[in-house]
Amino acid sequence: MAKFDVKVVGNAPNLPFRVAASATRGYVGEPMMVVPSYTSGVSDVNTVVVLTDDKPVIATDQFIGIAAKDMEVNSAGTVLAHRTTVTVPRANETRIRAKVTTASTADTETEAIGLLFDIYVFDLISSTYTWKPAAADTGGFTARWYNFVKASLDCVVDARAITRVDVS
Repeated sequence: MAKFDVKVVGNAPNLPFRVAASATRGYVGEPMMVVPSYTSGVSDVNTVVVLTDDKPVIATDQFIGIAAKDMEVNSAGTVLAHRTTVTVPRANETRIRAKVTTASTADTETEAIGLLFDIYVFDLISSTYTWKPAAADTGGFTARWYNFVKASLDCVVDARAITRVDVS
């Protein structure tokens, strides 16, 4: 993966989270999520992981934020069971900035304006995180601002994409 694919713009705290040993290594600027199941109010996992392609999806994924610190590794390159720091955005307020997957869809102001209030998920293409239009209205982000010179969008996370998803 690459560092600094995604940036947080605005108010958001940096908070510590646990990382499992041998997890996929995360770098500054990469999206993070947690993938728990709950039984009687107890989560089966208390560690964060690097977000994968086409996520987060509301009611399926629990988005945490953007890595603010590289995950630590040992001399063999294995992630240490330790903690990392994640910038946790405020729902519908803190903007998250990344390029769009297809630059030609946002490289003029007219095109970029047309993307505002559309729904997005992260696309992990060629080891780079970009914004991709969601396949359904359950994508976790909404476009709120643009920079057509850089073919990038600022999106806000929907509150439903950062809340508990498994209720029984």
